[in-house]
Amino acid sequence: MKDTSALKLGEIAILGALEKTGTPPESVDHVVMGYALQTCDQAIFGARHAGLGAGIPQEVPMLTLSRICGSGVQSIVTGAQMIMLGEASTVVSGGMENLSQAPHVLRGMRDVYKLARPPKEGVMLEKDMEDYLFTNLLDGMCGSFMAQTSDEICRRKGVTREETDEFAALSHSRTASSIANNIWENEIVKVGEVGHKDEDHVVLNSTSESLAQLRTAFGPDSLVTAGNASGVVDGAAAVVIKSASQAASDGDSPLARIVSWGIVGLDPAIMAYGPVPSSRLALEKAGLSIHDIDRWEINEAFAGQAVACIKDLGLDVQKVNVNGGAVGLGHPLAATGTRLVLTLAHELKRSNGKYGVATACIGGGQGIAMVIESI
Repeated sequence: MKDTSALKLGEIAILGALEKTGTPPESVDHVVMGYALQTCDQAIFGARHAGLGAGIPQEVPMLTLSRICGSGVQSIVTGAQMIMLGEASTVVSGGMENLSQAPHVLRGMRDVYKLARPPKEGVMLEKDMEDYLFTNLLDGMCGSFMAQTSDEICRRKGVTREETDEFAALSHSRTASSIANNIWENEIVKVGEVGHKDEDHVVLNSTSESLAQLRTAFGPDSLVTAGNASGVVDGAAAVVIKSASQAASDGDSPLARIVSWGIVGLDPAIMAYGPVPSSRLALEKAGLSIHDIDRWEINEAFAGQAVACIKDLGLDVQKVNVNGGAVGLGHPLAATGTRLVLTLAHELKRSNGKYGVATACIGGGQGIAMVIESI
């Protein structure tokens, strides 16, 4: 999908959501799409182009937002808030991302290249080219790369390299198994003509022993490797959310009900810990406890970070990311949160579970979580 812009991916996801739910485009009251690293040449138009491309009428307002890795959950929260305020009855929410198209940029060139004109004659270009993706993985507020925040929370919580690689191997194994068993069929829509279908991120037949041979990213004390971290991938996700009365009027059979959400801020240096306080807040608002939750979807930005959160929340790993997670699937920033919630809703149906939590850490020091109920 590297040659398909994030906006086109968003359009395809919206079309898929409308078709799978039988929702007429003209019945949509608002479109809300997350978009974190805006990489394409029309990125500024975001949700507007994705929504119009999907056939939603021009009269429908459309919003692009970013809470970075939490954008896909935030878009659902924002849509739910619109419904709660009586501003909408039907909202399409989602997220879109194409990290493969992240450009290399030359800062400070506006004095050399005037708008839509070639450079001045004789001007020498002596600027350093910047990798736009790489620079955005560094949080200048705390001076840490995102992966280093995982290392920091692992250090504080006593997570070992062995635990990290064991969880990563489990994620790869679960992902490979779920793909082989067509678990994702109800969630996926094709992009373009599919001549060959494969997964290019999951490491097949990986073991904790083989993963242990990989070099760490930040020296001997680091736990993060290419095998136990989420990768650079592209994708989009979208869902249709409605008020209960609208769903009943339309004769729908919803997958799930939004129960509550929690959004928190924390030290940017330990942003990877965000799922813990945000999940606790969401559960408190729902009047539920850890023991009431049948399934968890925790974004595996890094395996070590996921292990730290699982341990601190006291979760049964058999209830967490049972079909694999971002270590195996990848993490297309703004799309991930919506994918987590949708995956959770489908898994609750499959397992006859009642309550589930989808949660993610967020670069810059935030966390977001949502509680849903299967209905």
